[in-house]
Amino acid sequence: MAERLKRQELYQLVWSQPMKTLAVRFGISDVALKKTCARAAVPVPGRGHWAKKEAGKRVVQANLPTRPPGMDDEVLVGGGGHYWYRNWTQEELLGPLPVAPAFSEPIESVRDRIAKTVGKVTAPRNVKAWHPVISRLLAKDEERREKQRSSRYSFSWDAPLFDSPFERRRLRILNSLFLAAVRMDGKPEIRGREAEEIYISFHQRHVAISLDRPKTRKGRGRTLPRNPGPDDKSLRLAIRDSMRADTDRMSWQDEDEKPLEHHLTEITIEIVLTAERQYREGAVRQHQWRIERKAQLEEEVRQRRLEAERAERERRAQLEQARVDRLLSDADAFKQASVIRSYVDKVRSAVERGEVDLSEADIARWAEWAVAQANRIDPLANRKFLDAMKDRDDD
Repeated sequence: MAERLKRQELYQLVWSQPMKTLAVRFGISDVALKKTCARAAVPVPGRGHWAKKEAGKRVVQANLPTRPPGMDDEVLVGGGGHYWYRNWTQEELLGPLPVAPAFSEPIESVRDRIAKTVGKVTAPRNVKAWHPVISRLLAKDEERREKQRSSRYSFSWDAPLFDSPFERRRLRILNSLFLAAVRMDGKPEIRGREAEEIYISFHQRHVAISLDRPKTRKGRGRTLPRNPGPDDKSLRLAIRDSMRADTDRMSWQDEDEKPLEHHLTEITIEIVLTAERQYREGAVRQHQWRIERKAQLEEEVRQRRLEAERAERERRAQLEQARVDRLLSDADAFKQASVIRSYVDKVRSAVERGEVDLSEADIARWAEWAVAQANRIDPLANRKFLDAMKDRDDD
């Protein structure tokens, strides 16, 4: 069963007991637990730590480092290293709200920390080492070039994609950004045949960027690529809200006296800082969602209670009406029984006066049958009138 812990909680656990003992709690191996700690930047005791401590020797406990930009403050332990979307139960959502997210480190301090780690970022014209992601693009280009050389026919679709000065400059800038991002544990990724979708992931955050020709506004908020001349190498880099969105968080582009390369240090810092902003914005959004979802569930509970109360009132009203209807029916039955008995008495009187020529046996048999029918429907005789009171007692 996967369990979520704060980094601080996991740190305290791994320094409170041996990893093999602690791993049993999460149903994983000590190796898997160490990997989980490494992903969360949580230091673990070294080899021989617990033996030294048990022997009374001095041991040193490593400090928990500051959470890297973009990393979750919660750690999924026992989830196989996969990102985990929590399924909240209704009981949890209706329970006490967690404390609103608070970030002890001001965003400007995070920026300073990133700047110190990243250092100065430049894009040399002669690249000594390509990032593996760029190397794969160039390797595919070489395959296209070789295919064209060996083929009798040449197709534009098979032509190398990154041979032009514009594309080479674009790759040099991306290479510098990727290598700088690695210093902050960034993992670049490029998608699309022409490398149009660019991402740099920092732990659980994925920052989308675009690097292409500047765009011109064409009304109704739409932007389209400019129609460049053959020697136009102008570039615009943007940090996107997402690759599918039309909005940018921020952007830079070539200027007459200051090309894009002059902004690379600032751009790298902002890319990493965007991952941290995404984390904080997500934490605030989730907390706000918890507030709204709790209010929604409470309203649903209230509506269900009101509906149940309304249904109960209707049930009681229907039951009471049924009792009244039964009472009226019993009264009618009582009248009918009284009429039958009176009729029997009058028939007997008529027989006694000789007004009706019937034998006493016939009259007795008939009267017995008629009185039995009266007793059957008479609620006083059969005591069924009490059933209405019994229903009320049961209710």
